[in-house]
Amino acid sequence: MNDFTGMSAERLGRIVEEAASEVYIFSASDFRFRLVNKGARDNLGYNAEELAELTPWDLKPRLSREAFLDIVKPLLSGQVELLEFETVHARKDGTEYNVDVKLQLFEEGGDVVFYAAIQDTTAIRDLAVRYEVMARQLDTILENTQMSVFVMDENQHCTFMNSAAETLTGYSLAETAGRPLHDVIHHTRPDGSPFPISECAIDNAFPENVGTQGEEVFVHKDGSFYPVAFTASPLRDDKGRTTGTIIEVRNISDEKRADEARQLLMREVDHRARNVLSIVQSLIRLTRAEEIEAYKSTLAGRVNALARAQTSLADRKWEGGGLEEVVQQELSALCPPHAIKIEGPDIIVVADRVQPISMLLHELATNANKYGALSQPEGRVAISWTIAGDHVALTWLETGGPPVSQRDSVGFGTTLQDSVVRQLRGSITRRWEPTGLVAEVRFPI
Repeated sequence: MNDFTGMSAERLGRIVEEAASEVYIFSASDFRFRLVNKGARDNLGYNAEELAELTPWDLKPRLSREAFLDIVKPLLSGQVELLEFETVHARKDGTEYNVDVKLQLFEEGGDVVFYAAIQDTTAIRDLAVRYEVMARQLDTILENTQMSVFVMDENQHCTFMNSAAETLTGYSLAETAGRPLHDVIHHTRPDGSPFPISECAIDNAFPENVGTQGEEVFVHKDGSFYPVAFTASPLRDDKGRTTGTIIEVRNISDEKRADEARQLLMREVDHRARNVLSIVQSLIRLTRAEEIEAYKSTLAGRVNALARAQTSLADRKWEGGGLEEVVQQELSALCPPHAIKIEGPDIIVVADRVQPISMLLHELATNANKYGALSQPEGRVAISWTIAGDHVALTWLETGGPPVSQRDSVGFGTTLQDSVVRQLRGSITRRWEPTGLVAEVRFPI
């Protein structure tokens, strides 16, 4: 128990009145307030006369008289000299606020009183709650984002890795302890040569105190290399001093593969475009006709066949397609549907064979329309194919048309057919039966 003998009540009163915190003095016998300073009165909304009629538990809606007496019992019994606890105060208007209470006993001239210094902690508690909510939100974001996040201290040691970072590297945070993060996931170049930490742009963000970004290659725990895009930024304290580095990393393996595929596709498109132009030039030079209109019509038909083949390939990203689809697409542009029968097993045709097959079918269909089976209303064409070992055997069978002789059929169209079959690395045989042309084509699967 403290002894304030020699200190006048007036002097003590001035000290209490001007105290920064809320100050209460109340009797240890009847627990009535003897003095409540201005800070407390203003916060509570009571005047001095009203407070003189109240006791501590009157201001504490969540503590009964018995509960309060139980709390201060160690102080009254001399077990402790200072008592600290948290509770809630109620203002005159009924609103509540959180407080930290420091309680002591004082004696002067045989009069024992409690001295209570009280701090309103509502704002601090609200701030703590907000920080806690923000921390939970940040934890949720970091653990659910697909971006890998690392934090390094001033020694380049990793102090934080989110789940994405652990998945990306194959390492847990504990496995990186005791050595620079660079030595764990970035120590070697793809060619196997060492990668000094002094040459690492990520690790230089701290000593150079500047943010940086770019692409690098990391080493997975299993020893494999993978490309990443990164951003490394200095971490600073509230005084602006650099204390570490935060690193955001994204695996760009898929992007690299997609870019390589795009480059390959561009080269393939360029190659095929040049090839098509070469074919068109040959068609222009070699197509024959007695009249200009006939020449234009024949040439346009062949160029359109090329265009359909190019469109078909482009729709399938230059990856080829089913033979039935190729046959159907070309014949549907030239022949009446009721006169065509298509039959054969599923066969995938690689991209560089779509164009010559389309050109071959175009020439056969054009001849059938002009001179063969499809020049007659009752004429029919059946296209079928089978797999014969490692070859495809395709048959073009015309029926119901006028008699056709071999001599009538020799021309540039036949020459073009032979040319595109050679592109297929195949062969073609023709028979002029009384019922119509039979053409048999073989080319490697």
